Amino acid sequence: MENDAVLIQRPPGGGAFEIRTPHAIAAVRGTEYIVDVTLEQTSVFVVRGKVAVSRANGSETVLLTQGEGADVAPGVPFAPVRWGVPRAEALLARFGR
Repeated sequence: MENDAVLIQRPPGGGAFEIRTPHAIAAVRGTEYIVDVTLEQTSVFVVRGKVAVSRANGSETVLLTQGEGADVAPGVPFAPVRWGVPRAEALLARFGR
């Protein structure tokens, strides 16, 4: 796998749900978010709601809110970052949004 992404839409109260990649765990908190995976990193972007993101081993958890993303790669610090419009729109366009 070189590059893959998935758009998740979960209504609030939909129960526990998470996406696991080689770099990160993205745990849903009733939301709409995108997980984009490459060989080098996993990027998580929140369209609506909240998503907890941690390293694949469960460490270093951060909470992302609407408009925020995080890039998780081995050995590189990560934190919630408000994504710029061009980056967010480019990712959303992959899903016809």
